[in-house]
Amino acid sequence: MTTKPVEIYILSGFLGSGKTTLLTQLLAWEKERGRQVAVLMNEIGNISVDSRLLPPDTPLKELLNGCICCTIQAQLSHQLLSLCQQHTPDAIYIEATGAAHPIEVLDACITPLMAKQIKTCKIVTTLDLPRWRDRDRLSVRVRRLMEEQVRFTDFLIINKASDVAESERERLIADLVHINSTAPQIVTDFARFDLPLLYDAVGTHTSFYRTETHQPAHAAEHLRVRAFSYTWDKPIDRNMFEAWLRTTPDTLYRAKGYLRFHDQPQQTMLFQYAYGMPMFTEEPFPYPSTVVFIGEDLPEAELKAQLAKL
Repeated sequence: MTTKPVEIYILSGFLGSGKTTLLTQLLAWEKERGRQVAVLMNEIGNISVDSRLLPPDTPLKELLNGCICCTIQAQLSHQLLSLCQQHTPDAIYIEATGAAHPIEVLDACITPLMAKQIKTCKIVTTLDLPRWRDRDRLSVRVRRLMEEQVRFTDFLIINKASDVAESERERLIADLVHINSTAPQIVTDFARFDLPLLYDAVGTHTSFYRTETHQPAHAAEHLRVRAFSYTWDKPIDRNMFEAWLRTTPDTLYRAKGYLRFHDQPQQTMLFQYAYGMPMFTEEPFPYPSTVVFIGEDLPEAELKAQLAKL
């Protein structure tokens, strides 16, 4: 089957940096432009929460239970080719897991199977500025990965900027420019900016990956990033849950899923947690009460025992 050349955009960035928020905005803008797009989402765990946040008519492939960079790398080109053949999109957006090294994702895209299909392949990175400021609290492996995600990007979105004092912001941005002086940078909140700037900046050629070198810093195995999920069969106490969150290890980087609470047992809440900050949003659909927890060296059995008591 003949397919038209496709643009590929790899959305990179550490856990909780705003990739899905950016993706939903990009999809809405692409729809306004009348372009056909598809999405490939990668999750370390066996449950995808973020895919439920996308418009239901979006052509979607999911790669679960692993990271594109390692355990499921071989599946990527086949899934991309399938999207191209089934939907003939103008662009495919790949949301990589936060533990992924962007160059390894890029390498997984540029295979003999896909070489003739790709018009352009670009890396767009979201950076959580408060987490970057406090990166010394993170493990050496995580710090190195975050630096690599900045170094190997075509477009850098410096996100959650308002959560950092203006006096600190200039110094932090200077750090980022020192690591990558060529990528355009946007300083913003909620990944909001004038979206045409992204496409004007990245142009129409394949990314610089052919001339750059890197030492793989990642990945789920190297970072010991793991995900586990927990399901409740009844509503739980919100105050107890929030109190429990405050006791979790610093290496719990991300949590997301759906919950029901005692005070509103019929209302499903979308739960998002990153960098110690929980967020709850009313969800119109009655999804099961399941939350995915992602972190480094998490004591899974101990945490599950605590969750069972909520």
